[in-house]
Amino acid sequence: MSRISFQEQALVSASVDQCVDVAGRTLAEMGSKPQVTGRRLVANLGSQTRMRIVGGAFCPVKWLPIEVTVDVVDGGPQRQVVVNVADRLGVGLMVGMEDKYRSHCSGTAVYVRDTIAAKLAAHG
Repeated sequence: MSRISFQEQALVSASVDQCVDVAGRTLAEMGSKPQVTGRRLVANLGSQTRMRIVGGAFCPVKWLPIEVTVDVVDGGPQRQVVVNVADRLGVGLMVGMEDKYRSHCSGTAVYVRDTIAAKLAAHG
């Protein structure tokens, strides 16, 4: 169960297939192998093992384990791309790293939303 999560949204005029394709490529470029189920993509980023060995308060932010979910919602003339980013800490305390985690999740949600929207606008 995640304790930290952020959501960002973008309205785009690209097709559902284009949105799913661009979202998948974006997540892959970030170093994940996204699981695609219809209009939903789920990617796990970071390393639970590395983070625990070094300690969350001391490790680089890219090691913090997070889950990125991208949903493409068809809404008539436009599609809504909804990006959710949540921690994957699992069992354990966030002492000394809660602010770092919040910043990382928030920044990742904005980055994924903006990158997908920019790539789709370039295709349009």
